[in-house]
Amino acid sequence: MDEKECVFDWEANGLNDGFRYPHQIAIIDNDNESICNTYNMRLPHYELPGPIALYKTNTNWKKTKENHPSLYEIMPSILDDLLSYDIIWAYNYSYDKGVLEESLFNTGRSPYLYKDKIVCDAMPFISIASILYPEVIKIPMIEGERRGKKGIYNSHKLENVYKENFTDDDELTWHVAESDIIATSRLLQKIKLEAPDFWSFRTRMFSKFAREDIFSKRAVWIRYYQDKKQMFPMLPIYERDRDNYFSIDLEKYEKEGGFQEKHKNQIIKVGSGKSKTLPDWLHSSYIKTGGIILDASWFNLPIKYDLPENSDLLEIKNLIGEHLSDLQIWPEKDEKYLEKSRFGFPPREDLGSWDSFHKAETWDEKVQIRFKDARSKRIAKRIIFDNAPEVLDDNAYKIIEEFIKERWKSIGPDQRPMKNYDSGKTWVTIPTALENIRKCEMEDNLEENSELDINCLNGYKEYLLDLNEQLK
Repeated sequence: MDEKECVFDWEANGLNDGFRYPHQIAIIDNDNESICNTYNMRLPHYELPGPIALYKTNTNWKKTKENHPSLYEIMPSILDDLLSYDIIWAYNYSYDKGVLEESLFNTGRSPYLYKDKIVCDAMPFISIASILYPEVIKIPMIEGERRGKKGIYNSHKLENVYKENFTDDDELTWHVAESDIIATSRLLQKIKLEAPDFWSFRTRMFSKFAREDIFSKRAVWIRYYQDKKQMFPMLPIYERDRDNYFSIDLEKYEKEGGFQEKHKNQIIKVGSGKSKTLPDWLHSSYIKTGGIILDASWFNLPIKYDLPENSDLLEIKNLIGEHLSDLQIWPEKDEKYLEKSRFGFPPREDLGSWDSFHKAETWDEKVQIRFKDARSKRIAKRIIFDNAPEVLDDNAYKIIEEFIKERWKSIGPDQRPMKNYDSGKTWVTIPTALENIRKCEMEDNLEENSELDINCLNGYKEYLLDLNEQLK
């Protein structure tokens, strides 16, 4: 039986990890464009709409507060749809995966419910196809600025890629989930029909089983940087655990002149804790990365490389085993925000309680269910407050109410706008939302924003000022 494939896309309230609250998701069958479902949900009552995210997607701020179902209410329907497919695509999957995991966590579910599916990122897949099959698919070059330098760059922006390959099609409305998944699906179908050999490898580029095979047999694999459409040959050399390896970047290794005494000293110093700098060519490789991983033998790739001498490989491997075998793979995290603590959720001791919570038919029944883990307790109370606050006792209601007031008014360093963080690093606050509205108004006349509509924020400033008065 043929595997079912879909493309999905979220529209959310911002970009910050842990705080990307969605207001829309669309899912399309990759082989039947007519099977396309869009699910709208309101933002949680404790979350303010993010002005910049709304402006950049021409989304009216009132839409996020409309009388749509909550995320908790609509999540079962989304999961029934999404998980009915065997292969799941998204364009720039790291973002959509993050929103999916956060949405599952915030509704009291395991963030990794999708782990038995093959999940593929359409952006690097299409990008590599443009290198191997330039007559089939193209990535446009546009004038722009990166890291402060103006120039002509590859543009992987979905709108630009689609228009480059479907020049006569202007029917799509961009930055709307449904249009984005239609565009992605059509690009994928173009590759499927016109480059079937490449298409047949699609799941192997993202499958954990294919990756385990590549690394276990120590095959040269390709690390891909799509911004510059660069391929780097990598040689696995040491297994740290089932999911993590050390690999040699063969291009950097050759440029450095091979294995030298200074590299040996670098490895020894890192192992002793005297340094944190490994040789530039020694790469920590995580095989579950959301990016693309190729076996270099799969295609006739436009790259050349030489393998190190066996004697050097043996010495490097022995040095790693002696000095780096106990090196910490993942740094310990002290997460001070509930929204960033989804790893390991739900805890084993609360699995039964969450199952009962989801199966309970009324909010009066849900509020009676008890949890042991602090995260579970807080998430359950947030869900209830957002959907049926009247069933909470007075004390629980007051605690959450005060928390929300403080959240909206906060001006701490994590909430203040800074470089690369228009709304701070966390949630949207009243001060940052007002500042972001002013920024949108000031930039609305720029040519790059000619297709954006500042009217989507009409009335939002007044709403925030009124809300601020009420909280005094």
